[in-house]
Amino acid sequence: MPLLQRSERSMRSFGTALLLITLVAVPAHARPPASASAQPAASADPAPHALDIPDAELPPLPQLAPIKREEPDQPSISALEGLLGRLVSEKKDIRQAAFEELQKIGKPKANDAKDTHKADVAWVPAIHARIQDIRERLDRDRAPRILADARKSGKKGKSKDELDEDSSDWLEFVMKSAAPKDDAWRDLVELLAMIRILGAVGTTPAVREIIELRANFGDFLRIDLARQIAKLKDRAVPALLEAKKHDATVVQRFADLELDRLGKVTPGEAVSTSDYDVLADTLRAFGHIRNEEAVDVLLSFANHDRRKVRDAAREAVAAIGEAGRWRLRDAYQDLTGEKVDKSIPWDILARRIFAIYDKGRVAELWNIFTSGLDASNAGKHAVAVEAFDKVLARDPLFDRRKEMAVSYFELAKSLPFDKADDRLAMLRKARRLDPDPKNTAIDAEIAFTEAKILIAEGRPDRFLVDRAVKLDPTHADAKALLDGFEEQAVQPDKPVPRYGLAGGIAGGTVLLAGIAAFFLFRKKPAPKATAKA
Repeated sequence: MPLLQRSERSMRSFGTALLLITLVAVPAHARPPASASAQPAASADPAPHALDIPDAELPPLPQLAPIKREEPDQPSISALEGLLGRLVSEKKDIRQAAFEELQKIGKPKANDAKDTHKADVAWVPAIHARIQDIRERLDRDRAPRILADARKSGKKGKSKDELDEDSSDWLEFVMKSAAPKDDAWRDLVELLAMIRILGAVGTTPAVREIIELRANFGDFLRIDLARQIAKLKDRAVPALLEAKKHDATVVQRFADLELDRLGKVTPGEAVSTSDYDVLADTLRAFGHIRNEEAVDVLLSFANHDRRKVRDAAREAVAAIGEAGRWRLRDAYQDLTGEKVDKSIPWDILARRIFAIYDKGRVAELWNIFTSGLDASNAGKHAVAVEAFDKVLARDPLFDRRKEMAVSYFELAKSLPFDKADDRLAMLRKARRLDPDPKNTAIDAEIAFTEAKILIAEGRPDRFLVDRAVKLDPTHADAKALLDGFEEQAVQPDKPVPRYGLAGGIAGGTVLLAGIAAFFLFRKKPAPKATAKA
């Protein structure tokens, strides 16, 4: 553990050094304004850590939202009850079909590897409510015996490898020992099925419900719960971290054991994932349990390019609060080179650190943005869009994103109509960047493009062309299309030439006469001679 902490400290110091180099290297004229309304920075090049704003004016710390359980909606309740009801039906074929349906949840469909069978996140609150009902009525003596008997029966005739408890399908065993008129059997099947569904959903709220089952139903579901955790891997980490502070000691031990099995014991190991949603949930989990040992790791993500990760890290630091003060003091000292007064409150230190991070990150984005703006002003809209895409990928809510809309709009108009989908996508992006309803030119171009698409498909719509002209009376192409809409858009059926029609009729008449003559005048075969007696 000490070695790992030193390693993390070294990584943080290295990152700090890189940030300082970046800040020093940024020219003063390219630095962003202190606020959205301010002008670009003056020519003076302040020290990298100089914020030029008093502590009282530093941005406030973000607040970590408490964990809340959503209320179930009626469609989810009905869908869940329908599936569970079929699983415990008295008819074997219905049970089998429901079991096969359950097996497919969360797995890729045959026709599209990217698409999966439904594992709806909205089911999780409905599952929680259903579990609470079963929790109150479950026969705690009979249900474990039914499970034990089903497991023994299911293992008969299987090899030693197949008898591994961690790979056995308990639900399949219980389904084969069907007793649909037995309430305990029905409750057990529903519990095992809901565990399977929660594993298929795989979100942090779903894993919380899996872990909660460990507290609600004791030890007899432990192996099945652990099996689902093992399948989820990184996705189980945030909820397991939160469970380290669970009210029930048995759940705390369960969480520690499963984190150890996953190799996610230390904060540095826990954040090792390529899924940004999981990473953000993991960072917030450190805040929920107020893990002061994670502050260094949290600070390393507090300047992340992805806003969701950056916000999660800062929320967690704010939630840990005073307990992380000395780590914040060390981080600020490493970042600025200044000796920190021990009397400075932890929240001021955190706000200073985040402000310095923002200054460095925004300065880099500002350079890219200004290069794109220069290209836009020079009419090089393809170059500008390439630069703006880089800015928006790192900060979708960049303060001056409205100024980017012009280049997306102009580049979209330059695309040919055989790339109409790309044209529309770029126009709609321009509209998102500039949502001002007074700027109707974008909406006019969207309506005109949609009208051209429909004309190409043989489904002309005059309303769209009329709308484009009303939104932008200067739109020459839309006005020209509207003026000659009948000729350009509506293509009437071409009449068959008179002489061609007459010739076709005559030819058909001759052909029919020939066929009739053939059958009327063809020579009949001579009758066979009969032998004389």
